[in-house]
Amino acid sequence: MKEIRQAIEKFIKGGDTNDTTLLEQVLHQNYQNIQDGFFDQPGIFVISKEEYIRLVRDKVFGGKPRTVIYHSLEQKNNIAHAKVSLESPTLRFSSLITCVLEHGKWLVINNIPTIEQK
Repeated sequence: MKEIRQAIEKFIKGGDTNDTTLLEQVLHQNYQNIQDGFFDQPGIFVISKEEYIRLVRDKVFGGKPRTVIYHSLEQKNNIAHAKVSLESPTLRFSSLITCVLEHGKWLVINNIPTIEQK
């Protein structure tokens, strides 16, 4: 479980600090961010790894440190799911993060955040 938490925390830190190198290391090649709404635009948005990294690099996403609270973390063989709450000075996130074990390394393959203004 320690390695899973480390992968999740690298993912969060990568966003918080706009560190795209860290995100490249921890995101699975088939990563998807699936969210309901994109700022003022309603609808379901499915964001690929490349697009997510671009949004972080361009500082559309991230750049604000967040506190993390784990509500659950479960592992079944090579897949793990975590339900976490993240809070920055301006936003609250409730996320379901899925990790997979591939070639001996835990990687984040999916993030489903619910985002609300504070």
